Amino acid sequence: MAANNVLVVSAHAADYCTRSGGTILNLVQQGFSVHVLALTCGVRGESGGYWKDNPQGTYEACSDLRKRESAEAAKALGATIEFLDWDDYPLVIDADRTRYLIKRVLQIRPEIILTHWTVDPTNPDHANTGNAVVMACNSASQLGALPGTVAHYYPNIYFFEPTVPMSEFNKFDPDFYVDITANQQKKMEAIAKFGCQPQLGDFYVHFAKHRAFQARIWTKLNIEYAEGFKRFVPYVGKSLPISQRG
Repeated sequence: MAANNVLVVSAHAADYCTRSGGTILNLVQQGFSVHVLALTCGVRGESGGYWKDNPQGTYEACSDLRKRESAEAAKALGATIEFLDWDDYPLVIDADRTRYLIKRVLQIRPEIILTHWTVDPTNPDHANTGNAVVMACNSASQLGALPGTVAHYYPNIYFFEPTVPMSEFNKFDPDFYVDITANQQKKMEAIAKFGCQPQLGDFYVHFAKHRAFQARIWTKLNIEYAEGFKRFVPYVGKSLPISQRG
């Protein structure tokens, strides 16, 4: 297992940045190598700004713009990014596509995976992505998943926020908070790259403050901005993890 590799699997072009951009910045600064898989560019369902300004626009032009936006955001976070160019709304992940995800898990061999929560009726593309990642990790842990390749046992999988602000509706209750206060401004600068979704900045400032408020209740630390996650694989160690305290 490559202890410093992080894989982020994002259904659409902006999801990785809005939901885990601060955490990605933290990880990069801690010496981790972060690679993003953007399954779609969100052309059909998450590019309203483009279609409003370009009613006669084309799928290809929108896709190219979304890639440029997302590549600039990933660079601002210190991550690399790969676009798979699958269709969105709906995002259908069949057996062949799942096998591709298995292949990438086995190639990257991440210690940490960040991806979507597996329940999101307000945006099934998100849930389909999260469930496909779990399936890919399960398969990658088996000998024979990719002949000639050593199995890769379950990495530490953290699910990030489902559709904001519908977390409670989507049954998402975080059990892991990351303090992103020091990198909130850089995260917002990365989010600003997504001109096709101008509403994102306001949404995710609000939610980062909301998660920080919850985190302060638990720790009494002076946390202004935080990102919430739900851990999938149980923690295993010789002791118990201890939260920071104020």
